[in-house]
Amino acid sequence: MPRFYVSAPHPENDLLTIGGNEARHIRQVLRLRTGDEIIVFDGSGKEYEGTIVEEGPTSVLVSIRNVFPPKKEFRLEITLAQSLLKGEKMDYVIQKATELGVRKIIPFFSSRSIPFLDRSKRLERHRRWERIAIEASKQCGRRFIPKIEAVQDYHSMLSQAFRSSLPLILWEKEGKRLKEILKGSKNKKDVFSIVGPEGGLSPEEVETSKTMGFVSVNMGERILRAETSSLCLISILQYEWGDIG
Repeated sequence: MPRFYVSAPHPENDLLTIGGNEARHIRQVLRLRTGDEIIVFDGSGKEYEGTIVEEGPTSVLVSIRNVFPPKKEFRLEITLAQSLLKGEKMDYVIQKATELGVRKIIPFFSSRSIPFLDRSKRLERHRRWERIAIEASKQCGRRFIPKIEAVQDYHSMLSQAFRSSLPLILWEKEGKRLKEILKGSKNKKDVFSIVGPEGGLSPEEVETSKTMGFVSVNMGERILRAETSSLCLISILQYEWGDIG
């Protein structure tokens, strides 16, 4: 059944109006019509199941027959702090991290980040990343949309991890093997993971993170691309004590 996102929906007498891009997608892209069944989700866990009963020029009216309340999605809550990547790599990471079930994504500048975005570009990219997360959630059937934070500097990003039960930073030059860390971490409920840009994090940045309680992690002998490292780490964490496998 096709799924559509509506922020804070408010059905009246079991009728819900869908407008904007989602209405255009329903009518012009999928060409759904009166009598077709759809699911609407609000991004915070609640879903609405209903039938299209009326089509307007810019909106669609849906008769709601079932409302499914939020339920806990996360067995393991993962925050991915990802240094900005070049080109469409950042889009790709956000899309796939959403599919893999991360709770939050924090884009940040590090000393070796190649793209430097001015204020207007940051806002533009942030809106784009939010749309990507919404579309990925629609596609993969997630009830929750991960929170995409505004682009931050390195120190602001680090400060968000002060309550994490397992703060990790990937670094190819040293660190414990992930397998070793996971052996003694099965009781952890959340992970805050930092992944650097294409050129890697600087030794100074890694040392700064360690003073704040982060554990440096080495993924193995092969040097993985930044986007590969992020998705590999998330997949392993979800397999070990998340909701994959």
